[in-house]
Amino acid sequence: MAKSAVKSKKPASARKTTEKNSAAGSGFQSSTLAPVQRQTLEFLRNFLAENGYGPTLKNIAEHIGVKSLSTAHFHLERLETKGFIRRGDDGMIELVDISPPQLGPSSVPLVGTIAAGHPIEAIENTTMIEIPGSMIDSRGEVYCLEVSGDSMIDAHICDGDIVVIKKQEYADNGQIVVALLEDGTATLKTYRKLKGGKVMLIPANASMSPMTLDEVSVQGKLIGVIRELQ
Repeated sequence: MAKSAVKSKKPASARKTTEKNSAAGSGFQSSTLAPVQRQTLEFLRNFLAENGYGPTLKNIAEHIGVKSLSTAHFHLERLETKGFIRRGDDGMIELVDISPPQLGPSSVPLVGTIAAGHPIEAIENTTMIEIPGSMIDSRGEVYCLEVSGDSMIDAHICDGDIVVIKKQEYADNGQIVVALLEDGTATLKTYRKLKGGKVMLIPANASMSPMTLDEVSVQGKLIGVIRELQ
């Protein structure tokens, strides 16, 4: 397979960001990427800066931890579709500087990544995305998180989804919440207060067990899920 060369170029006019479809039936605008796509893009930038030429598909696959060159090629296609790179017929790839999207009054912060699996540290990388206005009307402060993991898969919350969260410090039994644990890690789970004061955080995945904890700090409750359609 021929090597793919990479170069950086700022176009005369930045491309529009790709629209995504949500489970609520409306799109949102964002320059955000799935974690592996951010990893791929950052690798392209760093490799070019350090070497003066672009990586091969094999280089990319090794860096993101996959064996298939077609998987690396897929992520390059996603970067192109979202406007972060351009690919020429000669195999050259241009890195594109994207202007911030023009966002409306229903834009909210995407503040990081939340675990829907084993707890992980929240990764804060604040940007703004526009979501359906119906998700924020009269709901108070709202923010978004990108989901990592599949412990909430049976609740139709998948790895890579964007969850819309209403900020609050309390929850009723049965609500899906962002819970901050005593060790500073955060997770997305169904909340249940037990007799005696303990809290159970319940996954929506039959292969995973609930966590019973002495105390958790509720950071907000789920009010919407937004999914990019491949």
